[in-house]
Amino acid sequence: MNILIAGGAGFIGLNLAEAILRSGEHVVIYDPGAVPGAAQRTFDGLPGSWCHIQESVIDSGALASTLTEQRIEQVFYGAAVTSGPERERDTPESVLSINLVGLATVAKLAAKAGIRRLINLSSGSAYGLPDGDESDWPPTLHEEHTRERPVSLYALSKFATEITTRRIAALTGLDALSVRLSSIFGPWERDTGFRDTLSAPLQASVAAQCGEPVILERHESRDWTYSRDVADALLALMSHQNPKYDLYNITACRTWGTIDWCKRLAQYYPSFSYRLAEADDTPTIDLYSATDRPPLDPGRLRDDLGYTLPDNIDSMFSDFEQWLTANPDFWVR
Repeated sequence: MNILIAGGAGFIGLNLAEAILRSGEHVVIYDPGAVPGAAQRTFDGLPGSWCHIQESVIDSGALASTLTEQRIEQVFYGAAVTSGPERERDTPESVLSINLVGLATVAKLAAKAGIRRLINLSSGSAYGLPDGDESDWPPTLHEEHTRERPVSLYALSKFATEITTRRIAALTGLDALSVRLSSIFGPWERDTGFRDTLSAPLQASVAAQCGEPVILERHESRDWTYSRDVADALLALMSHQNPKYDLYNITACRTWGTIDWCKRLAQYYPSFSYRLAEADDTPTIDLYSATDRPPLDPGRLRDDLGYTLPDNIDSMFSDFEQWLTANPDFWVR
């Protein structure tokens, strides 16, 4: 099986590439950015094969040639600008170009090339965030029953990719679906220049490695989901013969906070210190919002595929610890 990952050198893309290579398949990392040396070394030791094509998702010519020459059968669209307020204010077109126009370009060409399936990586941000009145929010966010309230340009663009994917599939017969990813953290996350909202567990992990204390604004509660588990779930969905839906949540569903991750970091880095902020403190970890959305509902994936993502924090940290040990210089600043 030959699989292309648009945005394959990014956070989720690298986790997907790793999972595909473990299964012995061929993966094409289609991304203008560099593949980190640590990832290259890991990939070279896995059973599958890989190549890196440094082109843009909005370059129709390069993309069409790649789909044909590499004999691509499946596509993951993971190219994204995970934008913050400053980027959305200053260069909104850069966000829409990659997040939405890129998706439309890839889907169009995938349909023309006869690709077997395309999965668009959308985001739980499409649901939006509570605006202070949480009384009308359900306990979990469902793909069909929860009304979307996207606010940021990133969230709006992701919601738009779902509609675009659905429309192109209807017009062309392309087998395509979208997934909404929950709050993701784990191996291979880094600042690529296109990721303005680095996860709080990553920020804490980098601080711990650098010997810096962590001060948390609050004990947030989010459905943090491990990136390698996300990749495994995406591969399961890609191989599922007859999906009932064209939109699935991908989440471990269990909620916890960065302070819970810090407790485990302190066991790995004995000198690491962390605490909740007091009145005059300036938090060192950016949570990006004053409220937390409810967890995503995992029911569709569970009921249709019989698939449930792991939610044990200790197991996540055990794997993360092994990854840290194998890649001690990945975050060197």
